[in-house]
Amino acid sequence: MKRCLTIIALLIVVIGYSQVGIGTVDPKSDLHIVKTADNDGGSIQIDGGIRLGGTESVQGSKGKVGQVLMSTGSTAEWVTIGKFDGYFSDCAVPNKVIYVNIDLPSGSNGNQVNVTSSQMTNALNSLPDGGIVVLRTNNITTYTDATTRLTIELPKAVNVLNKPFAIAFDGPNSTNNILNNNKSIEILVKTTDDPSYVYELSTVSSTRKFFIKSFPDNNNNDYKISEIENNSGRAQHILLFNSYTIKAINSNTWSFTTRDCYVQNPSN
Repeated sequence: MKRCLTIIALLIVVIGYSQVGIGTVDPKSDLHIVKTADNDGGSIQIDGGIRLGGTESVQGSKGKVGQVLMSTGSTAEWVTIGKFDGYFSDCAVPNKVIYVNIDLPSGSNGNQVNVTSSQMTNALNSLPDGGIVVLRTNNITTYTDATTRLTIELPKAVNVLNKPFAIAFDGPNSTNNILNNNKSIEILVKTTDDPSYVYELSTVSSTRKFFIKSFPDNNNNDYKISEIENNSGRAQHILLFNSYTIKAINSNTWSFTTRDCYVQNPSN
């Protein structure tokens, strides 16, 4: 009886810790395939395709044409190179997007905060390493006033240290807002820390120097990070984005670098 119990216990241990090895007697993972030769060009040949996920009764996903298999750390997923959940960018930010629904009425004058520090903090908490914050209006809006200002209150810098992000302004899901002819929209950011400083790249391409200066105070501490003006002669559908990578580099200093980077939605 003791011998039977011992055998059963050994079987449980073996099953619980067993690994599969191909070409090796000492597998290092759940499946370990040892190369057959130094110059054979690869140890795995796949004649069909790879399916990711799935169960015993449901097939996993083969992905879409052009997608590649990418590790997310603990798991893997099919991704399209250069795209960020429908949006893509060349700003120095990770491939992650978070959406914040807002209201921006035509003619908003910059004295009112359209996106609060709390909203930005919650958004960036959902992006552990940073990414793209897409501000989407709840309804399609036509901007008819001469200037509309989208004012964003930045989080406390200490809460988002070294977390790079870019900001985009768009309409509801899969749609754009409309900017009438000879009208403009600006994106302004303001800080909640006092004092606050800016570390930025010069706007003059010939000098290309960096500056460290006090956060601008010429409109309730607002700092303009983007502007679009429609001079096309007709109303236009728009996606507006800031042309910087934004990052808090210490408890009261914000950097605005990677100047002239962009965010674009390929479906619009």
